[in-house]
This record gives sequence, C-alpha cells and structure tokens, in this order.
Amino acid sequence: MPKIPAIAPAGYEPLYTSQDWQAFREKFGAESDALTHLRSSGQIAFAQKLMDAAGPEVSPGLRRLLLTRAAAIAYRSREGFPTADKAMQAYFGIMDKKSATQVGALWTFANTMSRTSVTPKPDRIRYDGIAARANMQLALLMLDADQIDAAQAMIKQVAYHEGWLKGDAYTRGQIAQVRALVKQQTGMMDYLATQYQPAIHNEVGALTAVYLYGRYVKQNISLVADLPGRVPESTLAILSRKLESASRGDMDAAFGAAESLRVTAMAMPDAHIRSRTLYAAMQLYDAYMANPATEKNRVQRTLARINREAVVSDGARRANPVDPFAPPPPPAPTSAPVPSRVIEPAALGVP
Repeated sequence: MPKIPAIAPAGYEPLYTSQDWQAFREKFGAESDALTHLRSSGQIAFAQKLMDAAGPEVSPGLRRLLLTRAAAIAYRSREGFPTADKAMQAYFGIMDKKSATQVGALWTFANTMSRTSVTPKPDRIRYDGIAARANMQLALLMLDADQIDAAQAMIKQVAYHEGWLKGDAYTRGQIAQVRALVKQQTGMMDYLATQYQPAIHNEVGALTAVYLYGRYVKQNISLVADLPGRVPESTLAILSRKLESASRGDMDAAFGAAESLRVTAMAMPDAHIRSRTLYAAMQLYDAYMANPATEKNRVQRTLARINREAVVSDGARRANPVDPFAPPPPPAPTSAPVPSRVIEPAALGVP
C-alpha cells in the first residue's frame, strides 16, 4: 500500500521542500561544504552568490532557503553584516506573514542580529524592532491556533527588545495590545476548560459557552453546528433556530435573536466571549433597524435602538486585529494657531 504523505496544517508548512533542498545541493553543495575553509571575504562572496541566485525564476521555497543561508553565513562578521541585512530585507519582501514557519525564521535571525556585537548599534536597535514585530506576529498566530502556552512563551521574549524601543511608542503600544490579547485569551481558555466536561454530558450552559466561543470568537460555525441538536428543546436550540432564520432575512427572527444574545451574553462569566456575543447582538439590532420592512414596527425599532445602546455600554466590541507589520499611521495634522487680529486705532476712528 503506498505511503500517504502527511500534510502540514496551513501556516505550518516547512520553510522549503525536499526538492528545494535537493536543488540547492546540486548547485551549491560543493561550495557550501568547503565554506569553513574560506576566509571571511570568501564566505561573504558566497553569501552574495546565494542572494544573486534567489530570483523569481526559482521556487518560493528555494528563494527562502537561499536568502536564509546567505544571512546565516554573512551575519557573523562586521564586514558581512550589510550582505546579511540585504538578505533579510529580501526575505521579508517575499515572506508570508500568515505562516508561522516563515515568521519564525524572521524572528530567529532578527533576534540573533539584534544581540550580536558585530551588528552596528543603530542596526541592532532596528533589528530589535523587527524581532519585536515578528515576536508579536508569532504570538498572534499561536493564539489563532489555540496554542496558548506557546503564545505566552513567545510574548515573554519580547521584553528584551521592548527595552531598546523606548523611542518607538507605536511598537510599544502594539506590544501592550498583544500582551492583553494573550492574557485575555488565556483566561478564556481556562474558563472553557471547566466547561468541556459538563458539555460532554449535555449541560445546556456549558454547551452554550462552547457554542458562542465557536461562533463568535473563532468565527467558525462548523466547529459547533451540532451542539444545539444535542438539546433540541433548550434555549440554545431556540437561539440557534432564530439565528438561522435571521441569516435567511427574517427580521422578526433577527430581533428575537438579538434579544436572546443580549440576555445570554450578560450571563456569560468570560469577558472575551461576552464582548463578542454582545457585538453580534448589536449587528442584529443594526440589521433590523436598517431594513425598510421594519419601518412600521415602531415599538420594536424603539426597543432595538434602546437595547443597541445598552449592549454597546455593556461591552460590545468588534474584533480589533493587531498587524505588527503594518506601517505606523501618519501623525494627525496639527492645526496652526490662528493669529489674533490686531485692529489698528485708525480703523476705529481714533487719531
């Protein structure tokens, strides 16, 4: 029976394939093996040769392999730093920031180059910023994969680089945001861990918590679509039916679902799940009030308006993703002070 190759989950594919490695060895294997016998200038020249070969005509994996190898060879000496820096800049240009493997490679190099004495001090601080952003992105990718322990471990390591970024308020603010997200989701997963066993025994409250997590935090209804069916006549099953009807354009069901979500959210102990559920209720209220077919339902529209304000004040918040690699926003324009108008005495008829 033929062996079925294992498929890596999205975002965790290898940095390069075995075919990429074979292509590298066929073209550069002999020179790579003799690298330790070369002087620093020869090693830098070989690193530059690898960079020159990393063009768009080769596969993406081979490009990543060539650029990371070039950086690994050149970064160890002061003379080689410019070559390593160019290799890292080229790697960043082709990197997929949604790939934990590729971001991990960036973090490894940036973290090392920020701590190496041969890196010029201004560039060390620059690489502190790169390492901090790669660190945050890795933590966020770990959170998306529900790898809470890994996210906690990653965000702890950002403290070293944070200390060198005293003049970068934007990046320091992002670090604080990611720390808060890690802490928030750690608390949420601790809460959910207490609900799984009751959910196995079809306890409605526990099933509801898991359902709201899957639908509004993970935003993947397929994960929890079967839960309402386990308790057919429960409040969870009724809520699910209302949401399905609302998704088909039933505005009465939308209003009812918003009301149910509002009540359910306020009984939810976890703040993260509660906030996302309240935001879903707010969206349903907005959809109800925006639909022309509800214009004559004055009582319900008034209630929808009042309850929308209530869920916002109770903590309805949309997901606010942090993008560590996004450029900082331009500074807000400052309006120039309006000069005071001096009125000459002659204008007032005063001699």
